[in-house]
Amino acid sequence: MKKNEINVLSLFDGISCAHLALERAGIKINKYYSSEIDKSALAIQNYHYSGDTNFIQLGDVKKVNGVALSDEIDLVIFGSPCTQLSAVNTKDRSGLEGEDSKLYFEARRILCEIFVAQPLNKKLYFLMENVASMSNKNRDIITASLREIFDDELQLIKIDSALVAPAHRRRYYWTNIPNITQPSPTGIKLQDILENGFVDRDKGNVILSSNVTLTNGIKRYYQRNIGNIIFQDESFALLPMEEKLLAYPFLLHKSGYKGKSRSATDEYEFGNGCYRLPSVLEYERMMTIPDGYVGNTPNVSKTEKIKTIGLSFTVDVITHLLKPLNEIL
Repeated sequence: MKKNEINVLSLFDGISCAHLALERAGIKINKYYSSEIDKSALAIQNYHYSGDTNFIQLGDVKKVNGVALSDEIDLVIFGSPCTQLSAVNTKDRSGLEGEDSKLYFEARRILCEIFVAQPLNKKLYFLMENVASMSNKNRDIITASLREIFDDELQLIKIDSALVAPAHRRRYYWTNIPNITQPSPTGIKLQDILENGFVDRDKGNVILSSNVTLTNGIKRYYQRNIGNIIFQDESFALLPMEEKLLAYPFLLHKSGYKGKSRSATDEYEFGNGCYRLPSVLEYERMMTIPDGYVGNTPNVSKTEKIKTIGLSFTVDVITHLLKPLNEIL
C-alpha cells in the first residue's frame, strides 16, 4: 500500500459503488480495476470515470488473471450474482450450481490466484457480499471455500442496510478486514428521502429490478411485501391495509388511469389518483448513492437505471466495513 493509497480490484463492479464507498471511507485509491460487462452499468461507469486513467476496466470476470494482478492488488471487493441464491427467485433455487450464481467460483479463483502469487511481504484484503436469504448449505459452502484461503482471519457478518439506509437489504458479508462490527443505526426513514407523497412504513422494501404496477400493484405490494409505493395523501397512507385495498379500486376508476407503469412523463405525478413508484433519485437515496450519480447519466433508460441501482451495494454499509482499513494504512 504505497503512499497510503491502495490498489483495488472490484469484481461484478456494477456502477462502481465500491469506488464511492472507498472515497466516503477516506481511503485513497491509487488504481481501481473494474470487472463488469453490463452495458448500462458500463455507461454509468464511463460517465463518471472515463477521464480517470487510474480507473481500469477489465471486462468479463472469467477473463481476469489474478496472477497478473498479484503484485498490485491490495483489496478485492465483490458481490457475486445472487440470481439462483435469492429467496425472491421462486422458480430457480439451484444455488451455487445456477447459471449466474456459479460465477462466485470465478471470484474465488481470482482471490486464490492473487493470494498465492502475491509477494511474501504483501497483505491481501477482501470483502464479499451476497443475499442473506440463501440456504444455509450455500452459505456454508462459500464460508468453507473462503476459509481455505484466509483461514482464521475470515469473518462472516449479517447486516440489514436499514440500520443506515431508508430501505431494507439483508446481506451476508465475508471479509478478512479486522474489527468488523454492526453499523450504528442512523434513524433515517423512507419518508425523509421522498420528494413528495407519503409512505406507510419506516423503511422501504428491498429494491428489485421491477416494481409493482400502477393499476393493481397495491394488492401485490401487501400480499407479497415487495416493491415500493408512495401515496398521494397522508390520510390514505395511514389507513389500515384492509381499508386501502377496499378503497383503491374506486380511486383508480375515478382517475381514469389505464396506462402502464412506464407511461408517466413525470416521475412525481400520481396518475392513478392514489400512489406512484419511487423516482430514480429516491432509489439512489434508498441505497445511499449520491443524488444524481445514476440519474444524471445520459442515454440510459429509467428502467435500466433502476435495475443497476437494485443490483448495487448500499454504499454506507460498505463504507462502514471498509473504514478499519484506515488504521492499517
